[in-house]
Amino acid sequence: MKPRLLRSRAATAGVCLVALAAAASCGPAQGGGKGEGGSVRDTGAAPGASATTQVKAAPGVLTGDQLAAAALVTGDVKDFAAEPLEGGAPTGSSRTSKPECMPFVAVINGTPQPAPSATVFRRLVNTTEDGQADQTVVTEVLGAHPEGAADVLRRLRTAVEACADGFTTRGGDLEPSAFSEVKELPTPDVGDEAIAYELMGVAQGDPVPMVFQVVRSGTTVVTYYAVDVTGDDTPQIPSQLAVAQAAKLKS
Repeated sequence: MKPRLLRSRAATAGVCLVALAAAASCGPAQGGGKGEGGSVRDTGAAPGASATTQVKAAPGVLTGDQLAAAALVTGDVKDFAAEPLEGGAPTGSSRTSKPECMPFVAVINGTPQPAPSATVFRRLVNTTEDGQADQTVVTEVLGAHPEGAADVLRRLRTAVEACADGFTTRGGDLEPSAFSEVKELPTPDVGDEAIAYELMGVAQGDPVPMVFQVVRSGTTVVTYYAVDVTGDDTPQIPSQLAVAQAAKLKS
């Protein structure tokens, strides 16, 4: 049976509100799916921080325009369209009472730490599965890091061990969201280094598996994630997405 990644776009909104506590990339695109532009954010302070801490691009680090140009577009990967996200470049505000688990929450929020100077959001959709309940949908977040790109992955590796038994989050006025388990997954062999892990979310008592791949290519960190909103199957992120993206960043 084909692994389920994201059961339906209609279901996504409910999961984002209940299970992800305002996660960064909720909601499908409205722009027709051509992926010509994508959502680009010049990243300032992390949520709740002062705007005076805004991060500036450093020499050799991709600008927002360069990051957008390097991001996957429709046609880069066979059968996949790259869509911009609805509502521009969203940023979540979830927090956790377990500081050691904050690297996971920062990624969910779309604001990995150390903070990027620019961020691009894309939604990658398998067009051969249009209309299917188990259509493959993967969210991609690209961040340009003036410093500490390797620290993003180092902190995630540390958090995998520290948070194996799960954690809870709270974001804004939403009820706490629970993640019952964290485990590391086989790492994709792409970029300069990579990590893959699964967060087992819990929404209204039901399991919501979330799989993440985080790949560093130089000073750029790319995160891919997929969610199964209808069962406890571990989602599968097609390896050709990360392979194609790493090749574009290297060229």
